[in-house]
Amino acid sequence: MSLTDKKPLVISDFTVLFFIVLILATDFLPYFKTIEIIHPQFLYLSVINVLMGLYFYFSPKDIINNSFAAVKKSRLALFYLVFVVMCGVSVFAAKNVSLVFTNLTEIFIVFVLFVNLSILLKDKLNVFYKIVFVICVSTFLQSFNELYDAFVHANKTSVIEGLGQLKWKTGNINILAASMSIKIPFLLLGITQFSGYKKWFVTATLFLAILTILLTGARSGLINLFLVFSIYIIYLFKTNPVSKTVFLKLTTLLLPLVFSIVVSNLVFAKTRNVSERYSSVTKRIEQIKTNDASAKMRLTMWDDALKLWQSSPVLGIGLGNYRIESIPHESKSIDSSIVSLHAHNDFLEILSETGLINGIIYLSLFVSIFFINLTRVIKSKNELNRIIALITLLLVIVYGVDSMFNFPMYRPTMQIFMSLLFAFTVINSHQLSDNSVSVKSLNPSALIIVISLVSTFSAYIVFKASNLEYLIKTDDINVKASGVLNGDEVIRRLPLYPNVFGSSESFLEYAGIYYFREKKYDKAIECLNKADKINPYLGRVDFYKHLVFEEKGNADSSYYCVKRAFYWRPKNASYYNKSINVAASKRDTLEILKEHDLFAKYTNSALAWKQTGQALQSAGYSRNGLHKFINSGLKVMPNDSILIRQQKDFMVTDQLVEGQKYASIGNPEKSLACYKKALQIDPGNIYAIQNIGFHYFNNGQIAKAIDYFQNALKKPGLYDGHTEYYTAVSYMKLNNLEKACEYFKLAKERNYPMKEDEINKICR
Repeated sequence: MSLTDKKPLVISDFTVLFFIVLILATDFLPYFKTIEIIHPQFLYLSVINVLMGLYFYFSPKDIINNSFAAVKKSRLALFYLVFVVMCGVSVFAAKNVSLVFTNLTEIFIVFVLFVNLSILLKDKLNVFYKIVFVICVSTFLQSFNELYDAFVHANKTSVIEGLGQLKWKTGNINILAASMSIKIPFLLLGITQFSGYKKWFVTATLFLAILTILLTGARSGLINLFLVFSIYIIYLFKTNPVSKTVFLKLTTLLLPLVFSIVVSNLVFAKTRNVSERYSSVTKRIEQIKTNDASAKMRLTMWDDALKLWQSSPVLGIGLGNYRIESIPHESKSIDSSIVSLHAHNDFLEILSETGLINGIIYLSLFVSIFFINLTRVIKSKNELNRIIALITLLLVIVYGVDSMFNFPMYRPTMQIFMSLLFAFTVINSHQLSDNSVSVKSLNPSALIIVISLVSTFSAYIVFKASNLEYLIKTDDINVKASGVLNGDEVIRRLPLYPNVFGSSESFLEYAGIYYFREKKYDKAIECLNKADKINPYLGRVDFYKHLVFEEKGNADSSYYCVKRAFYWRPKNASYYNKSINVAASKRDTLEILKEHDLFAKYTNSALAWKQTGQALQSAGYSRNGLHKFINSGLKVMPNDSILIRQQKDFMVTDQLVEGQKYASIGNPEKSLACYKKALQIDPGNIYAIQNIGFHYFNNGQIAKAIDYFQNALKKPGLYDGHTEYYTAVSYMKLNNLEKACEYFKLAKERNYPMKEDEINKICR
């Protein structure tokens, strides 16, 4: 055999499949006591990058150099690298630098994974169908585990609870739907290309995967199913003559879809329509519209992302900083206890975080991939190249749709396939099959190893931070007086980055809470002041500072902080209620009315009007002012029972106060008239009944007094023993010592202050 006939060196099929299996195993990792599954997943992927780099380093240099040169030659890879660099440059505009390092770590891991997959799969497209089958097996295991876990949970609790558990290793029900959707193209290809047991295995897997998607109720999953099925079926008819074989393939594709719809509707029927998300597949499809509450919320978040971009259009606000900087924008539009964390549109989030140029680059990457692969599907003469282009086209459509409505950019289960679709686009070209692009002097393996080791170390730092967050959340220190950790331990374990939780609260904020629970108030204030510079926007820092100052007896600082907490989050009912009550203790009625106007602007509830009315009453607001306030609420909600009740309470209080005033100046007739008028307004008011009883007692009409006292005691609300004592005295006056003794004992049980010999004299 001549040297020219020698078979070129390539990476073995086993090695390719081995690394693909390792990568797909990402979806099956445990949490390792972290708050989110993404952190061990990214760390794991970075370790795989190291292993692949080591493998390349010890492989024949001609193989690796040739493959890497193909990547280096790709404009797509170059623009992807520019995108990564621009993400790093955004650090110069970031308020929270630690979040840039955190998110940049994950972006680097995915970029290196793309490079590694491109090198691994270069000249190995012949194993494509084997990769397809491996992905089908992974999909079967993932969907089966998800459905089994949901079934077990539903049996223990309820169907609706079981459906809520559909998130297994993805951490989020919408991400699960996306994770399943992006694997559907491989299943469709498997059904039409495989035969025998493989074909039926993949058919069963398609049923389980679609059923999982439908049961999540994710609308982006429904959109993706429609698009993927439609495009694949069109391709099937375009590339094959109309025949019985084609229709059999079409039937095999559609049957799992039909059966999964039937089964999911049967499951939804058992939820008894307690949730719109789980009503039926048809109704969920009908909800794909912009006037739906969820859709409106997304539009609001998109608008917030654009506002953030406008504040820093060139470099953006800094990679990863959306989760903090968006909070002031959404504090008046999103529920008080919710922080969006993401824009639910990766393209807008990248735009706001890294600026206009990088936003355009990121969007252009996917647009380019779409048209490159569409062109290959239409023009390629090679069937395998055309099939790979079709699958890549479907992958970019699924990923793009999910990027429009969710946040797959930081989810490893989606990033694996983003790396794969980028790699397929780069290597699925006849021009790259020529070994002339080889550059023997180039040795990329060492660079891959170094970058992967750095990213692994960085991912480990983030992993440890997530573990600390998990431990703090497990302690539930917001509610409990103490936990396994303490303030000093949290300070000792503070991570280099990130400096905030995945939910955006600062680690230092929680250190302050631990110190507050430990009554180490100075340390608590020190930590909370530092946390205030990281993320004050949630209002929690100020709220806990209010609690600390309250404990220390610093009333003015306490009042200032609780007001600040409310103004950060004017839709937060807890902050509002606490703030107006503190204002009431300060008799600051102007502040109460000011806060009420702001709170009612965003959360106009009858309960809020009632709480404000009570605070105003407690602050000594005029009776006329209280009536005007409640009447203004009734104009907004004229039939609300809470406000009608409040109005009655104020009217009754007016009559009781008026009656007591007349009693104090010696006018019992007018006093009694006021009490009776109060009773007409509210026949069950115990204070009106009690005061009438005291009127008769003071005027010597003992029998009538006893009737009213006993009537008042039949109703809940009197706990001080006062009425029981005067009932006993009334019976004494009538010489009914047995009854007197009975009520004296009741008054004593209520801890009413009375002389012991007073009871002993009667109760012999």
